[in-house]
Amino acid sequence: MRRLFNAIFQLLTAALVIFLFTAVWIVYDGLNDLGEKADVALVSGHSEAAQGASEPRLDLAVKLYHAGEFPSLIVTAATGSNHEGSAGMGAYLESHSVPSDAIIEVHRETTQGSAREVAAIMKLHQFQSVMVITDYYRMTRMKLALNHEGITEIQKAHVGTLRKEDAWNIGREVVALYEYIGRTYLLPAAEKVKKEAQVEMDKAKTDAEQTKDKVDKSLDSMAK
Repeated sequence: MRRLFNAIFQLLTAALVIFLFTAVWIVYDGLNDLGEKADVALVSGHSEAAQGASEPRLDLAVKLYHAGEFPSLIVTAATGSNHEGSAGMGAYLESHSVPSDAIIEVHRETTQGSAREVAAIMKLHQFQSVMVITDYYRMTRMKLALNHEGITEIQKAHVGTLRKEDAWNIGREVVALYEYIGRTYLLPAAEKVKKEAQVEMDKAKTDAEQTKDKVDKSLDSMAK
């Protein structure tokens, strides 16, 4: 029993260390901006702007747009909000002197879905680079999702500073990051291994049946 408790304690300790290390990496990665200009900006937000509230991510996007950092913006409500989220973000940008033809709205409720559509839009418009504008603690997962869709030229412009009030959001983001990794990378790999194993089992079964048939025919021939 003591050995079991020790093993459980060691597993919990390892999990805690991994959790804290990931949290530190998310904060470090999110707070360090990269690049100055891009072909398009990706603003990941929510539906607050649809109600007319000031939105720090959109305010930063407006500032950088007017500074000439990018000529176009993709807005996406990738945090579980609905169609009105992206539409509200677009309306907010227009109200701050960003022309409507510079705004592309993406209506997807997940980070993975948004990244997939952003990749399609970038390919369609021949955009090579993107500047991600979002809360610093969401930056790592958004980058990972874009990389998974084949986007490699990613620049960053974060919103927010490290505060004790962000502890919950950072912790939740650690869980979301590993959930995304598991769903996107580990689960497909496991399914592939399962299918390959099934193919091998089916082949072995077929070979065994063929061998049995040959043996049966040989025995019949000997009996005659």
